Amino acid sequence: MALITIKESHFVSDLAVLKSRLESEGIECVLKNELTAQVISYIPAFLVELQVDEINLVRVEEIMAETGDSVKEGTKAICPECGSKKIKLKLSVWKKVKLYLAIFYVALGSNVPLDKLFKQTKLKCRNCGAEFS
Repeated sequence: MALITIKESHFVSDLAVLKSRLESEGIECVLKNELTAQVISYIPAFLVELQVDEINLVRVEEIMAETGDSVKEGTKAICPECGSKKIKLKLSVWKKVKLYLAIFYVALGSNVPLDKLFKQTKLKCRNCGAEFS
């Protein structure tokens, strides 16, 4: 059984309606990175992925066309220099400290807005070393 990502989001709630619709049609769905994204949202590297078996892909495309969604495979960042999909976040030491503190506070139950922390974060290609936003 090969799973294919049909939609990605930072929030589980963005995928809930489509997941419910697919399951009502008898199509099994998997939410990849669901718990990680709930704890650490707003970080570009942590997306929730709605996945289905590739056998059901034709029916899924029909349902998504009815609901106004479109199938998007691989919406992750791509290096503009070499076209590689091997991308990592480039974080300064200060941003890493802020991130660890934010994760600690989230674990304690407080609501920490991480969108400001990652607003101007750059991405770095692991193949060629190019930096981009």
